[in-house]
Amino acid sequence: MVELDLPAPFGEYELLERIGMGGMAEIFRARKVGPNGFEKVIVIKRVLPELAHNRAFVNLLIAEAKVTSLLNHPNIVQIHELGDADGTYYIAMEFVDGADLLNLLSRCTKERLRVPIEVGLHVISEVSRGLAHAHAATDLNQRPLNIIHRDVSPSNILISRFGDVKIMDFGVARADLGISAPQEQDRGVLKGKLGYMSPEQVTGKPLDRRSDIFALGIVLFECLTLKRLFVGANDVQTLLNIREADVEPRFKRHSYLPKPIRALLRRALARDPDERFQTATDFQEAILDYLFDSRVKVTSRQVATFLEQVLHSTPTESPVPALKQPAVPTSSDLSAEPPPIPPPPPTNSSLRPRQLRRVDLSRATFHFRHDDDTVFGPVDFDRLVSLLAERAIAPREWVSVNGSDWMRAEDVRAIVELMPSVFEAESSRPLDDGPINHYRTPAIFLRIAQNRLTGKLKLTSGTLQKELYFDKGEARCAHSNLKTDLFGTFLVHRGLVEPPQLERALELVANPQSHLGHALSDLGILSEARVLEALGEHLQHRIIETMTWRDGWFEFFEGILPPRGSEGNAGDLAQLTMTAIRLHYNLADLTAIFADYLEHALIVGRDTTNIGRRLALSPDEERLRPSLRTNVSLGSLLGAAAHSEATQLHLLRVAFALHQTDYLALRTPRPESASSPA
Repeated sequence: MVELDLPAPFGEYELLERIGMGGMAEIFRARKVGPNGFEKVIVIKRVLPELAHNRAFVNLLIAEAKVTSLLNHPNIVQIHELGDADGTYYIAMEFVDGADLLNLLSRCTKERLRVPIEVGLHVISEVSRGLAHAHAATDLNQRPLNIIHRDVSPSNILISRFGDVKIMDFGVARADLGISAPQEQDRGVLKGKLGYMSPEQVTGKPLDRRSDIFALGIVLFECLTLKRLFVGANDVQTLLNIREADVEPRFKRHSYLPKPIRALLRRALARDPDERFQTATDFQEAILDYLFDSRVKVTSRQVATFLEQVLHSTPTESPVPALKQPAVPTSSDLSAEPPPIPPPPPTNSSLRPRQLRRVDLSRATFHFRHDDDTVFGPVDFDRLVSLLAERAIAPREWVSVNGSDWMRAEDVRAIVELMPSVFEAESSRPLDDGPINHYRTPAIFLRIAQNRLTGKLKLTSGTLQKELYFDKGEARCAHSNLKTDLFGTFLVHRGLVEPPQLERALELVANPQSHLGHALSDLGILSEARVLEALGEHLQHRIIETMTWRDGWFEFFEGILPPRGSEGNAGDLAQLTMTAIRLHYNLADLTAIFADYLEHALIVGRDTTNIGRRLALSPDEERLRPSLRTNVSLGSLLGAAAHSEATQLHLLRVAFALHQTDYLALRTPRPESASSPA
């Protein structure tokens, strides 16, 4: 990415400072200057320059703006406008001068300052007001939008220096915008941060607004205790903790919480949604009732004073020491809580983190973090070595050792020296490389399958990295630093093993990924045949998950054979890719991809019968395949199927798959659309 010389003009605005960047957009503090000295500071969120002409990504930004623009409330960060400047789409939004709640809680943990109960309750009450407005929002025709935020967490709660509280980032929110069925568009995809999900979210059940209430209950607990509620030693333990939603052991460790507060938390964090507060307003009123009964008055000024006290206190020289407890809690020690984790790494990657003092890694504990603030840990030294052997740690991943500053794993010499091969640069140039996104990734896998290629496909997106190995077009092995991709986590999530069984198996092996299946078989937990079947399913899962990535880079290194001992077989790669299209490409996605080409005639240069068989099209898809022919437009076919969104979805999925295999092309006279799928 080309670094900007700031300040820099952007349309009618002046960009002052880049304050964040994600896979789709970058965020700036900016200002608008008018006549007679008028000046207003705002935030600009704009599509990344390399994606500015990509209609799929532009439409995602537009969708986010449309949802948030319908939410006009003092406790929600406001959208000022959606615009296009210099050929780049952007959202102009409210600038909140203050800090997010994650920053505040991290500083409190470091400085050993407890959040006053009344301040924590006021913050959550204000967030409840904003959520209540979002949950009840309607479109311009008064049709309910059924918005679910799905990412209620401390980093998405802003507190201004005047004590105002606002919730932000409806980027992964679910809303009924009249495009596709709300449950279908996210089936099989976890949205949000794992530590703040609801039981129904992690078990794949239908969601409603009560899922946000559960997440807000987690935030309230963490405000008042400065401890993570459900985060365990690993993702398996976290999933189990959330699924069980047993808060009583935590209350025993924090007996200073008043009984009415514990009762309030029990209701917000009920495992059964029917036993929770049914609306965010109910949650807010319960908080206000407690404050009234306690004869406590809370104002924004008190919140502002506390924020000022925390953010401008003199920092301590050393991080808070970890709790004295086993590095990996067992199922019999569910009350154990993980040690505090440091605040997120700086968004400006040019900053150099504070170097570690000499540390004995064999006695250390480690946390790992991705750019989306997902944290994994703590883990002990043996588990660190195991993760390195599995290549489940990537060079650009953030790591914290004993609560130190976040550093790139490749910058921690002691870790690099444990297993240098993980951090070595590629020894050869790739046969092919380029950007990946939601509409290009399937074509890469289909090309490997059609040409029966042998080699390694390396996919990276920020701190995420996957290495997939193919032998004559068939997937054989996958390495991933996405911790939810670990084999044990996969087995528990699929219900194939219970966490105590997994713990028993892990005790027998030094390298879980390579030998966990053998241990499960030796213990009689799974048969050898079921282990082999599960390895294939796990490999399929790792491949399919990459087709949810919205940005990144791919490199294909030809001739590299799968590592010795690779046992997975994902089956037919072309059929697996078609399965991924069905899972992760809904009507909204496909409509956005083809938006500029609906009225242009198709070009079908070859008979598609054989490729239809190769993709194993469903009966509904196969019935529609012959209608995709030269000189017919997608728009006309969709118009003929206007009575059925299901038919339109089948049609667009077939068109997308044929386009990805080069059997179908789109005629357009506009050269500026060359970055789109034509």
